[in-house]
Amino acid sequence: MSESHRIQVLPDRVINQIAAGEVVQRPSSVLKELLENAVDSGANLIQVSLKDAGRSLIEVMDNGKGIPSDQIPLALQRHATSKIVDWEDLYRLNTYGFRGEALASIASVSHIEVASRVADQELGVLVEAQGGAITQNQPSALPLGTRVSVRSLFFNVPARRNFLKKDSTESKNLEEEFIRLALARPDLALELKSQGQMVYSLKPGNLRQRIQAVLGKNFADGLVPVEEDTQLVGLSGFVAKPALCRKTRYAQYLFVNGRYFKDAYLQHAVSSAMEGLLPAQHYPAYVLNFRVDPSKMDVNVHPSKIEVKFEEDQGIYAILKAAVRRSLGQYQLQPSLDFEWEPLPGSWGIQSTPPDRLRVPSVRVNPDYNPFGNPTSEVGSSAPTSGYHRLLEGLMEPAYSAATPLTQDDHLQDGWIYPDGTGLFRTGQRMVVVEVRVLLREIMMDRLIQNLDQVYRPGHGVLPLEPVLWQGGSLDQADNGLPLAASLGIELRRLEEKDTYQVETHPAHTPMAEVLDLLDWIWARLHEGGQPVRSEALGYLARTRGLNGEERPFDPTNPAQVMRALKPWVSGERTFLDPEGRPWGWCGEPKRALIALTNLYEHTY
Repeated sequence: MSESHRIQVLPDRVINQIAAGEVVQRPSSVLKELLENAVDSGANLIQVSLKDAGRSLIEVMDNGKGIPSDQIPLALQRHATSKIVDWEDLYRLNTYGFRGEALASIASVSHIEVASRVADQELGVLVEAQGGAITQNQPSALPLGTRVSVRSLFFNVPARRNFLKKDSTESKNLEEEFIRLALARPDLALELKSQGQMVYSLKPGNLRQRIQAVLGKNFADGLVPVEEDTQLVGLSGFVAKPALCRKTRYAQYLFVNGRYFKDAYLQHAVSSAMEGLLPAQHYPAYVLNFRVDPSKMDVNVHPSKIEVKFEEDQGIYAILKAAVRRSLGQYQLQPSLDFEWEPLPGSWGIQSTPPDRLRVPSVRVNPDYNPFGNPTSEVGSSAPTSGYHRLLEGLMEPAYSAATPLTQDDHLQDGWIYPDGTGLFRTGQRMVVVEVRVLLREIMMDRLIQNLDQVYRPGHGVLPLEPVLWQGGSLDQADNGLPLAASLGIELRRLEEKDTYQVETHPAHTPMAEVLDLLDWIWARLHEGGQPVRSEALGYLARTRGLNGEERPFDPTNPAQVMRALKPWVSGERTFLDPEGRPWGWCGEPKRALIALTNLYEHTY
């Protein structure tokens, strides 16, 4: 047997370099591990220095409790950690780092220097290592805490260095890693320097203050607070108002017990909660922290510790979606308060009116008002929208929920459209009440779905301009997800990396962001236990795109055109219910409508 085919134990140097491939993927991976160790040390001040996008230097200095002098060499060995003792400790973690591989893996592919001193020692220790081998270990006068300096990253594995992105991309990844910690721990003082220039100098504060310091005041001013506390999960943080959301996945931050993680399933919960509010092809923005019993989740499912598996993920999904919806609903009713102090109204120069000068407001009533009169008259020219919905609720009983077919003599004859969009029409035997803007939306949505059906279909696929990876679809859902994606013209190839696919083809003239969002939706529906079909996917795409820019099929202010558009609903081919099951129109006996209208306007006016 040749030497190349003999089974042998690999040298420690090679083992460490292989392990480094899992833990140290790029400079931002190094920064993540060092920041986590600094937080676990109990530090309240962490300073980061970078040079050449981390290729030349990544240095993290903290004022934590430090490492005893005799334990620093041990910290550079694999599987050496003070945070777990046995397997069960993995299920009650309250620290960031725990694997005991970070420093050893980093040391195996760099020149590393660890300097640390604990409180009960006058001198600290400075340890240097190259390629995993310790080259220096000597006492040194040091401040309390730890400083880890990583230089010449991947000096001994040039192939890995060649695969690094350009400096601007790697710098962005490093900054993003810093921001994740800054948002997870707003109670810490943090500094980031690059090429000797201060990029961030963050003081301790609350989460909203930290968001303002990192993401900007305009973004912070447009946030809606989210709060929920249940036995299953506690939830706190903010979601951005729809007007601030972008066409990229900007500012999407999920944390569990202060640890940043990614989860396409929970990301979809937020998107679903904001469905119908976001502009077309936009994504929600949020900073949300979950509080979950450590024994009810597993953070040890990925080498980078960026994925988390929850025991009760479906329950958390439902709670998150409901909490976001409620917060957005409350925002519609009352403005959010800024965390900064505001002066009392008296300091704005507004003078209060003395009680003896207050006047009771007068109410004018028009006793001759007729809702069936001329809709262009000055008084009562439009039916109030809230009253219109009360009218529909009163009319939409089971016996009247479905229209009976028209007779030959029962056709739309004439009608009125009020300025608020309410339409009243009459036939030979019945009356029709509709919300014209919903009718317009229904028809435009039908046309958009038909257009999407011609685009998202097999045989129309093209190659992406550059390789595109999508992560989130688990293997046990692939049997149902891949065929559905293929029916939409999206071909995926599963890679060896966990739950990662490469987009082989996608429909021509479709934005990649829309394709990836559609994949997120498909796998989230499968995760919920649903079985989405092609028509549902097209409906989701249509709702996501929205109707901006779509040509109107009729003039919503022209009664004749509206009556022609109403024929499928009046004939009973379609029902006056929107996708959520809410009534937006009614067709029935005039007597019943007249009674309901009379009661409505007596109550309103």
